[in-house]
Amino acid sequence: MLGWLTAAFIAIPILEIWLLLAAGRALGAGWTIAAIVATGVAGAALARHQGFAAVDRVREALRTGRDVGPSVVAAALVLVAAVLLLLPGFATDAVGFALLVPPVRGALARAIAARLRQRAGGGLWVDLGGAHAGGQPCPEDDREDDDRPPPGVIDV
Repeated sequence: MLGWLTAAFIAIPILEIWLLLAAGRALGAGWTIAAIVATGVAGAALARHQGFAAVDRVREALRTGRDVGPSVVAAALVLVAAVLLLLPGFATDAVGFALLVPPVRGALARAIAARLRQRAGGGLWVDLGGAHAGGQPCPEDDREDDDRPPPGVIDV
């Protein structure tokens, strides 16, 4: 893992510098800078819009008792997209914009959630201390282990 990260931290800036120089030669310095600023501004606006939508999907999944894994991962991918779009460069912008396309992000989120679920042994059980807001005990505190939600569903 460390080898991949080291290679990425070396290769990505080299790629970005090469692309910026090529764009500068083809478009000129002014247009290249304008393109970088425009993609940053547009990306930040899109990431904000998509981020609120992703948070709404997480809330809806929690409210209806559905598996929140893909929704949480999709929300995290929107955050990654926002960071990539704020970085100067065309390669990071391309990946960032791709992550903001709902079908691309959804497919990637489902794949990542499935991988995380597999690594977690089929599901996660989250116990928030057995209390509602205000510290009142939950009536579910005395429930049997049989009442646990299916794997992948967070019981709040």
